[in-house]
Amino acid sequence: MKFPRPLPTEKRCGKCGETKPLDQYSLSRKATETQREVYRSTCKTCQAEQARAWFHANKERAKDNRHAHAMRSTYGITPEQYQRMVDAQGGVCAICQKPETSVHGSGTQFRLAVDHCHSGGAVRGLLCQRCNRALGLFGDDVTLMEAAISYLERHRSVT
Repeated sequence: MKFPRPLPTEKRCGKCGETKPLDQYSLSRKATETQREVYRSTCKTCQAEQARAWFHANKERAKDNRHAHAMRSTYGITPEQYQRMVDAQGGVCAICQKPETSVHGSGTQFRLAVDHCHSGGAVRGLLCQRCNRALGLFGDDVTLMEAAISYLERHRSVT
């Protein structure tokens, strides 16, 4: 008669060699696919070190990966579709017709922002940070934007 083996509660890390409790390991993708507990071969600490090293060595690729994920998850477009939009607009903002000039705190330049309808989600075009924020501050309210134009026209200085 066979008795079921007890499930392990610890595992040895393939990188650092330390034996640690299973909660110190992430489940692998295989575990999600098979719906069985299959743990990664390296502990979370070693996995984080590997990830930091990869991101440090591949900064541009990591930035592109984050951008691609954001485009797909937020707007439902691929990086290729985004690039076609950039090309179609000549690399400039759809409103002011100027290239993006805003810079992140890290010193890297922003990409053109994907403008979308907040009620329906449809992508409308690409805007610079300044124009995108302006639309957002007006809440995409055409009446309010027309009132702002009217105000500016009434108070236009004659030069």
